[in-house]
Amino acid sequence: MQRIAIGSICRMAAIVAATACSFALLAMPSWQLGGRQLGAAERTNRLLYFTLSAGYRHESIPLSTTVLKELGDGVPRFEVTASEDVSVFTPENLSRYAAVMFFTTGELPMTEGQKSALTGFVRAGGGFLGVHSATDTFYEWPEYQKLIGGWFNEHPWHQAVTIDVADRSNPLVAFLGNSFEVADEIYQIRDFDERGSDVLLRLDPNSVDLSVEGVERRPYGWPLAWTRSYGDGRVFYTALGREEAVWRDSHYRRMLRNALLWAMRAEP
Repeated sequence: MQRIAIGSICRMAAIVAATACSFALLAMPSWQLGGRQLGAAERTNRLLYFTLSAGYRHESIPLSTTVLKELGDGVPRFEVTASEDVSVFTPENLSRYAAVMFFTTGELPMTEGQKSALTGFVRAGGGFLGVHSATDTFYEWPEYQKLIGGWFNEHPWHQAVTIDVADRSNPLVAFLGNSFEVADEIYQIRDFDERGSDVLLRLDPNSVDLSVEGVERRPYGWPLAWTRSYGDGRVFYTALGREEAVWRDSHYRRMLRNALLWAMRAEP
């Protein structure tokens, strides 16, 4: 009788454990379910860097890939996988990464399923980062604007400018002080979701000629870096990065590394 009772208890325990496991899988974000399950520690050290150009291709892309891999050698460390193949956007593949980063242009040839995989990944807690022309991407996909926060609208200036640190309390940019100078191609942003974004950097309009052709004054000015949320995901964008010299700049590199660790939830 004792052996039978113990066996029944073990069987019941096994059923309870299996049921609990099933509920845990149902509660898990869909982008984590495909293929081998990765633990949080494994996911937080992988970045998918996507650089496909469906429009203008920037000369700084090769250097940017090198810089990101160098940034990944710090502590905490992260690995960078660079790709221009849209087939990487599946829930199963994205489950291997903590964040996706775009340096892209134009209407990328992604299917609806691939777009859904990207947005689902971020909504479920993945990170998304964009540099420079990432806002010059997907004008025909309204959801992308909700993800990244705005779209590119011309670059009236390509020169040395002063950039104000708009949120000096934010650790991603606090080390920059009140302002700094950089020589780069300076974007204007249209359809900017100001209320849903924390602007980190903003152009000092006193450092440029506002009368040149193409300038459009907007209430929010000229934001050049911001963070925002998309579902449970963390989003970072900076309009800087056209010039190779910017990618070599120690301040820009430090800001990017801070942003990458923040987006991947891998802060020291």
